[in-house]
Amino acid sequence: MCPNQFPDSSYRDQRGFLLPLALFILVVMGVLALTISRTATQTNTSTIQEFINIQSFYAAESGAQRGMQALFLTTANRQATDQACVNMAINQNFANIDGLQACTATVICTCIYQNNSACAPAVGTNYLQTSAVGVTRSFYTIRSVGTCGPGDHYRAVRTIEVGAFREQ
Repeated sequence: MCPNQFPDSSYRDQRGFLLPLALFILVVMGVLALTISRTATQTNTSTIQEFINIQSFYAAESGAQRGMQALFLTTANRQATDQACVNMAINQNFANIDGLQACTATVICTCIYQNNSACAPAVGTNYLQTSAVGVTRSFYTIRSVGTCGPGDHYRAVRTIEVGAFREQ
């Protein structure tokens, strides 16, 4: 007879170490894969949001420039500038502009005289050389609101205000 090289006691001393180790490795790898997946998704979302934020800033800036152009480029005197400010309601859609296709800008203007009263372009005496001291200078505030984003999940709104004045 052949002698037994592996006594029965050696089989009884082994307790199955590899099975718990394999389960532990699988669980750790699964948690690691889930963490990496979530991080990648959050990074993608934050990148898209940052891009839309920048677009909305540029849309608001373009709207403010358009408002300044409408206010000063086409008016010859302070009364006409005051009238242009009072009537200003620009709604700019950038659908045909590369990089701003999903953006709009809304521009309004407020006008006050030096004495903090609202501009009254219909009152011609406010624009004479002999006008009262408080109405010889007009202050304009152009407010441009740029809105970008294809839907509610990714949407950004930026506001820019620009100030200017015009004297008699």
